[in-house]
Amino acid sequence: MIIKLEVNRGGLRWVVALLLAVGLFFGGFYAHQTIGPSKPTQQITDQKNSYYISFDDYYYEIPKQKAADDKLVPGGQFLYNTGVAIKANSLESLFNDGAIAVQALIPLNADTGAFERYVNESVKPSAASAFKGTAEVTFDTRKKDNVRVAEVVSKKDGAVIRRQYIVNLPQSVAVISKDDGEAFRKIGESVSQASAKFSDYEKMKLQVLSQSFMLSNRMFDDMYRLAHEDFRGAASVDALNRLADKSKEIFSLEAKVSGVNLTNKDEMSATIHYTDPEKPANNKIGTLTFRKAAGEWKLFTLQLPNGTVTGATQEPPK
Repeated sequence: MIIKLEVNRGGLRWVVALLLAVGLFFGGFYAHQTIGPSKPTQQITDQKNSYYISFDDYYYEIPKQKAADDKLVPGGQFLYNTGVAIKANSLESLFNDGAIAVQALIPLNADTGAFERYVNESVKPSAASAFKGTAEVTFDTRKKDNVRVAEVVSKKDGAVIRRQYIVNLPQSVAVISKDDGEAFRKIGESVSQASAKFSDYEKMKLQVLSQSFMLSNRMFDDMYRLAHEDFRGAASVDALNRLADKSKEIFSLEAKVSGVNLTNKDEMSATIHYTDPEKPANNKIGTLTFRKAAGEWKLFTLQLPNGTVTGATQEPPK
């Protein structure tokens, strides 16, 4: 699945970072907190569809003909049509080209009163002032699970500029778009609490974060020992060290992993954001790809800014 996206990521990341800082990226405030699991009912390993699973404890199904990109900004995802060229130098142009964004807002423990006050008193005025226009709010209860939701529509001169579908989970989540399309609705309807659905959510999260930690601390002997057998057959500890030396600038930056793309039951990938808060232009991206082996997630590919180390060439799992 390929996204043909032409975007000035350096410049756009600077804009995104600035808007996040003032709480206006998606018309709300920006915060993160992981909520504990509640009645897991299904394993990630049982899934046949594609999902984005956030470490802010939410997930959603990725619609067919869409792909989720979490490389632009830590903690947020953009979904684009696959196979469609997108040229973007601003958030506005991304949304004009049909992008849909998803972002965690604040933890309210699914309290209805707090949620409605937050939307009315914080999100609504921010959504209006962000575009120097007006904002309309509609509350509803989602039929499938009785979760409270809010729709916030920002307008300027009578035209819709942005839509937000906000879901009142323990960690509230916003789905953002310009157009009121089928994919926007489907994503909003599927947003739910990850730890309440997937019994192996915490195990998967721990595996990804531990691999990121080992990478940041150059613990390559351990990474190699714990990797997928195909990775160990095609690579070496020396290869990992050489790759790290070619991208040594990342080791002075702060590393953050926000979630995983689960493309099928046997493969997932996680983006590592290496950030410089003082100079966003220095930000870098790395990617960890895992495959299942004997029921366990194992590192299969490591991609850093200046190179890749991967397992033996073979067809991706179906």
